[in-house]
Amino acid sequence: MAEAANKIRTLEEAAAQIPDGATIGIGGLSMNAAPMAFVRALAKRKVKDLTVVAIVAGMPVEWLVQAGCVKSVISGLLSLEGFGLAPRFRAAVQSGQITMEEYSEHTLILRLQAAAYHVPYMPTLAGLGTDMIGLHPETTREMRDPESGKAFVACTPLPLDYAIVHAQEADSRGNVRVDPKLVWMDSEVVKAAAKTIVTVERIAPEASFVAAPHRTTYPRFTVDTVVEAPWGAHPTSNFPTYGYDGDFFRSYVKAHTDPEAAEAFYAERISGPETHGRYLDANGGAKTLLRIARRTM
Repeated sequence: MAEAANKIRTLEEAAAQIPDGATIGIGGLSMNAAPMAFVRALAKRKVKDLTVVAIVAGMPVEWLVQAGCVKSVISGLLSLEGFGLAPRFRAAVQSGQITMEEYSEHTLILRLQAAAYHVPYMPTLAGLGTDMIGLHPETTREMRDPESGKAFVACTPLPLDYAIVHAQEADSRGNVRVDPKLVWMDSEVVKAAAKTIVTVERIAPEASFVAAPHRTTYPRFTVDTVVEAPWGAHPTSNFPTYGYDGDFFRSYVKAHTDPEAAEAFYAERISGPETHGRYLDANGGAKTLLRIARRTM
């Protein structure tokens, strides 16, 4: 099959690709570079029974849980960092609405690597002597090297149906650049996925990638869909363009001290706005964007 010449789609077209019951990997690291514009579009679709893999996350899972999209979460850490716990996620786990499968960051990355490399497991010494193996006997197990007799933990594959990550720029054919080249753990998510959707701050000419191939983070054969979404990581950061929106996080946490206030917050500032642009306007517009951009200067 010939490779698609133009992979640029709208947020809505990209979100429509995710079916009920899919296993998706969400990129970003905690409050940094999460694909929030896509997450909001996916939440508005009300897709069901997702398994969400997020190595270290918070707000993306919050929004998907609120929308009723999530069946289970596989993660190393879910929180809002210095702003507190992730209230929607925590309540959903405690009530039994969703299940949580917890690993260390390292062992979760190894599971993704095993899927990417198509091997039965990836070995590590991490996890020996902990409860992790007992909690997840089907996905991590203690084994012994036949030569040395030394014990290790075997981390089995965790394949993803879709990876969703955010980056600085891409061309229409799907070459993607994270600039500066800080990919966090997103590269492992992309490699483990059958398909990859990337939201970017801007679309760049293909010639700029041809001129500097060493700066390409994800080559076009690893990317299926590109979406132009300026400020698409908000309220998380996307360095060096902008920092995280602390006012949003504080308002979000405060609203969740009261159920009615929390519902109003979602309706007015997350789920209600029809487009990505209107979402940005509902959260301070140009004034907010300038403020968080200055945080990186």
